[in-house]
Amino acid sequence: MPWGGYSASMGDDWRVRIALDEDDPPELPESGEQALVAALRSRLGDQVAVTSNGTEIFVYVPAAGSADEAAQVARQVLARHDVSASVRTEFWSSLREEWRDVTDEPSADPVAERRAAGREMSRRAGFPVWQVRVDVRSHRDVAALAGYLAARGWRVRRRRRHLLVGADCEDDAKGLVRELSGDGGADAETAFRVGRASYGYMLFDASSTQVFGGGGG
Repeated sequence: MPWGGYSASMGDDWRVRIALDEDDPPELPESGEQALVAALRSRLGDQVAVTSNGTEIFVYVPAAGSADEAAQVARQVLARHDVSASVRTEFWSSLREEWRDVTDEPSADPVAERRAAGREMSRRAGFPVWQVRVDVRSHRDVAALAGYLAARGWRVRRRRRHLLVGADCEDDAKGLVRELSGDGGADAETAFRVGRASYGYMLFDASSTQVFGGGGG
C-alpha cells in the first residue's frame, strides 16, 4: 500500500501530496499535523479522504478538477497556519502501479490507463476477468437480452432467470450495470425487464459453466 495508508483501488485516481520539509520542519505543536488534517477535512468535506504519515499529508480525490481544487485549498490552509510545505498533484498509474507526479505527465488520463490495464489482464487470461450478473423476470427476457447484448459484442452465458456477461475491465462492467439498471440513458429498445444487475471480479470463461475467482460489486 502506498505511503499515507491509502490505495488507488479504494476508488480515487488522484491525490494531493503535501510534503513537510524534513530538513527544516515547521514549528508545529505536537498536534499540529492533525490540526492541518482537520482543517483540510473541514474545508474539503467528509467525502474526501485525508491521511498522513508524520511527514506527509495526502488528500485523495476522484478527478483532476477535484485535485486542482484540493491543491488550492491545501495552500490556503498551509498559509493560514504559517507552514511551508510542497504541494504536488499526483495520479495513480494503473500500468506502472505507482503514483506519478502530474507535472511529469500533464496529459495523464488515469481512467484510460485503468481501462487499458484491465483489458490487458483479460487479454492475457484469454477471457473477460469481470462478470456482470443480470437477473430478469422470465426465460423470454433472458433470450431477448442475451441476443441484444451478443449483437453488441458482449460475451454472454444464459441461465434460466439470469445472464452472466463478461466484461474486459471494471469500467465496462459498471457501465453495463448502469445501463441495465435504468440510469444509463437506456431507450425503449434496451428497456428489458431487469430485476437486478450487479458485477464482480471474476475470471469469466464463456465456453464453460464454471466461474473462477470471487468478489462482488
